[in-house]
Amino acid sequence: MGIASCLLLLLYVSYHMGYDHQFKNLDNIYVVENNQPGDGKIYTFSATPGEAATAIKNEVPGVVQAARAESYSAGGLLTYNNNSFKKAGLFADPAFFSIFSYHFIKGNPATALAQPNSIVITTDLAKTFFGDKDPMGKVITRNNKLPLMVTGVIDHIPANQSYQFDYVIPYVQFEADQPWAKNAGWGSNFCQTFVQLKDEGSLNRANAILAPMVGKHATGDKNQLFLFPVSKFHLYEKFDNGKSVGGTIDQMHQFEILALCILLIACVNFMNLSTARSEERAKEVGIRKAIGSNRLSLIWQFITESLILSFLSTMVAIIILVLCIPFFNNLLNIKLSLPINDWYMWAVITGIAAITGLVSGSYPAFYLSSFQPIKVLKGRFKGSASVLPIRKILVVVQFAFAVFLITATICIYRQIRYVQNMGNGYDKNNLVEVPVEGSLDTKSDVLINDLKAKGAITNATTVSLSITQNGNNTWGVDWPGKDPNAKVLFDVLNAGFDFVHTVGVKLVAGREFSSQYPADTAGKTVMINEAGIAAMHLKNPIGTQIKWGSPVTIIGVYKDFVRGSPYEKVPPMITQYIGGQAVTIDLRLNPAHSITANIDQINKSLKAINPAYPPTINFVDSDFAKKFQNEKVLGMLSNIFGGLAIIISCLGLFGLAAYAAEQRTKEIGVRKVLGATVANLAGLLSKDFLILVMFAIVIAVPISVWLLHMWLQKYEYHIPLSWWIMALASVITIAIAIITVSFQAIKAALANPVKSLRSE
Repeated sequence: MGIASCLLLLLYVSYHMGYDHQFKNLDNIYVVENNQPGDGKIYTFSATPGEAATAIKNEVPGVVQAARAESYSAGGLLTYNNNSFKKAGLFADPAFFSIFSYHFIKGNPATALAQPNSIVITTDLAKTFFGDKDPMGKVITRNNKLPLMVTGVIDHIPANQSYQFDYVIPYVQFEADQPWAKNAGWGSNFCQTFVQLKDEGSLNRANAILAPMVGKHATGDKNQLFLFPVSKFHLYEKFDNGKSVGGTIDQMHQFEILALCILLIACVNFMNLSTARSEERAKEVGIRKAIGSNRLSLIWQFITESLILSFLSTMVAIIILVLCIPFFNNLLNIKLSLPINDWYMWAVITGIAAITGLVSGSYPAFYLSSFQPIKVLKGRFKGSASVLPIRKILVVVQFAFAVFLITATICIYRQIRYVQNMGNGYDKNNLVEVPVEGSLDTKSDVLINDLKAKGAITNATTVSLSITQNGNNTWGVDWPGKDPNAKVLFDVLNAGFDFVHTVGVKLVAGREFSSQYPADTAGKTVMINEAGIAAMHLKNPIGTQIKWGSPVTIIGVYKDFVRGSPYEKVPPMITQYIGGQAVTIDLRLNPAHSITANIDQINKSLKAINPAYPPTINFVDSDFAKKFQNEKVLGMLSNIFGGLAIIISCLGLFGLAAYAAEQRTKEIGVRKVLGATVANLAGLLSKDFLILVMFAIVIAVPISVWLLHMWLQKYEYHIPLSWWIMALASVITIAIAIITVSFQAIKAALANPVKSLRSE
């Protein structure tokens, strides 16, 4: 169990540590990050101006290639011979495949994206459309209007790669789809830029030139660009004030420590159980010593036995691992696999087995080989005087770890539940979203009116981005009395009519957009959230004229609601009438009908109004729940492997109880003869172990408080670290210990005293 748990955790860590490591020259590939100062701090993101790639290639020495990529709007409907599928895509410059060494099954990576109407597809997509036929030169239509010729087929993309897509098309098609992007200038950040350097020595010089590049091309802009290794993109994704401060890597280190601790607990238990059986091996040691065996040969005998058991255990652990991986993948929605053809994996497993055997076997070997043959053969053997204290110390450490794991599990689940119940500021239940695609960009009103007429929905609106996502923002909001040096970043969420009633946001003051007011549809009015009003220090915001590109008037103030991370404060937000630029249609389902009936009707209407596209309906409550995925994974893994660690710890306590009962056999016999009851004897034997558990609690509580306090500080909103969490964890640990020890104690107390005393 210990080795299997350790291997599974290490496999999970290896999966994340191996992100994006499939590429050659990875050490010289970088993503351009953008530091943007404002609100007294620095915001870091990987979006850059569209012109940055060309400027970097021309102005920065040591750059081999630079390429742009955009994935958010690249997905679409692909059609071939009347077969249509929605697939994830990527817009990229031709140099993209020169920077990233994708394995081309067919085609040339250097020229695959050279033509504007080319498309590179994965082997999975090729199989879907063409079966076993050669896809090269075939024409696939995107979104029923853009013909694309297959110019390359790349191998299946591993699950642990940051950029997941089914096809890649030239970046010029993004500019054709979004005409504003071609002339957006240096003040607009909307694509990612990747750079390949000649060597690592070029990095510092490149960053020195990149830092002032935006200000050089856009006078007065204080944004600073810098290169960040793609190899760290997944693990070190968290930035604070412009500097990388960790991220997923912190969680990986936690799981590495957990794997090590579980393995050490298993080793300690082997020591405990081996020494608990010492009486059975005592005469063997005595006889071997009497006929000439020295202590060194005995030590190697016991260590060899331990190594054999360790390797046998590892074989069983590998079988357990193979059986558990599918369940683990389903639980965490990942794709772990055992790399059986990788020599490195077998070297690690062999090393773990050998170290486990040596560590777990060393203490029993030195202890058992220390027996004196004369005393052993006379039945009065004693090992090292320090054996019991060391064993007790090991059990204290085991249960201190158990207390911490129980405390951490309770704390993690309370934190997730706290944020989930804190309220997101809108009603996510019975709210669904339909992406605007195909004919829906001009027929969204037709769909809404049709669904209202058929009773499937009560309200609907169009929005510029999903209600559960953020990403669009602006620094360009000015208001009366604003400090000229102040920069306040506003989230942007543009919406149509009936936004407040559809989403369930509470309107604090004023009104929402209405067709009765021509100024609304002309883009001359805005709504602001409470955080925005607070940032502008406006006492009477309704009717106030502010500037956002052009003068606009505030007509409504709505309560703050969560779009981005639920663990951070809601930023200022501004909303303008969306016009014809909707990305999503939000629909409030009719509570008078069942959800199934409503969804069936939406599907029918979508097929009738937008027949070329398979219907896509996203439930907002499910999308919102994904925001807690990271903490849920942490909670699940802590729960599963923490439970295993506690079970293994109980085996150690069980071993110590067996050892103590064995050592006190004659004492128990004498006490029974003198009238001690089973309850008296069970209490006597259990008392010592409960004292050990109490010591473990005393050690674990302050450590748990310190570590969990640091973990909670990462979140803007978090639970208080209440005393009852520690108390509950302590009570659970004590209960587990009592149950574990009681079996052995009662068994010893029920033993016949005649058997233990007759040898005297």
